[in-house]
Amino acid sequence: MKQKLFIGLILLLFSTTLYSQNDYIQYYQLINKVRQYKANKQNDSLTIFLKQAFELVDYVHIENLKLGKRIAKKTKDKVLLSYIENALSKSKLNINPNLKAKLDSIGKEDQRIRGRKYYKAKEYYKKCLFDTKFNYNEKKRLKSKQLMEEWWRVDSSNVEFVKSVISKYGYPSEKLVGEETNDMVSIILLHYDKDTSNHIMGESLEIALKEGKIKPRMYAWIIDRHLMNVGKRQKFQSIPTPWEKMTEVQRMEYNMNRFSIGLKSLDEIKLIVRKNSVKVKY
Repeated sequence: MKQKLFIGLILLLFSTTLYSQNDYIQYYQLINKVRQYKANKQNDSLTIFLKQAFELVDYVHIENLKLGKRIAKKTKDKVLLSYIENALSKSKLNINPNLKAKLDSIGKEDQRIRGRKYYKAKEYYKKCLFDTKFNYNEKKRLKSKQLMEEWWRVDSSNVEFVKSVISKYGYPSEKLVGEETNDMVSIILLHYDKDTSNHIMGESLEIALKEGKIKPRMYAWIIDRHLMNVGKRQKFQSIPTPWEKMTEVQRMEYNMNRFSIGLKSLDEIKLIVRKNSVKVKY
């Protein structure tokens, strides 16, 4: 009985000191350190870094709670485990089901218009527009044009809806709509290629990053893709280009930018290069 009471009191103290401030960038940096130490089997400091990370923010992401649960079980930290299990049990209480359903719906549309039929139409229509030697079929050209116009229309409609959500609720965070839907919103904005150089959504995304509402990896991916689309150099090197040579100065600049948003350095990630693809292993 006394042991349970003691654990309860410690848990209460841990909970009341938790969330005293909101520094998501340092939180991400500490989580990266936890993952690095765990991978290297340096278990002594894992719970220290984990608690430090959790104390910095008002919402701990599900994937990091699950990471913490595994570590707490391994290190037999009952207080940390109790806190994490409690947080996981309450993780869906703040989800707005109607908003989540609407975002899930436009997420499905985003994926539907990126099906094989639409990609083939895109390639055909591009040849019609830019290949002067291409002898196209007029009926097929018109059909391809219709599919491409539908693609552009859906993308535009999706982004306008996301903008309206941000205006009303703020960026749709994991806490508000769940992890999967939060990621889908990032994918929709990733596909917003009209946002050249991120001049439209850049400020909203930066605020969302600092508030822990968009993952650093997703944030960097959106920023870098939009820069590359207008022929500019990436800021975070989140889209691997192993065929391009990188100077030490560029690598240092990329790593500084990555650290500033809570991403691992380029030296801490592994590129898996296959014949037609490059995969990043974090």
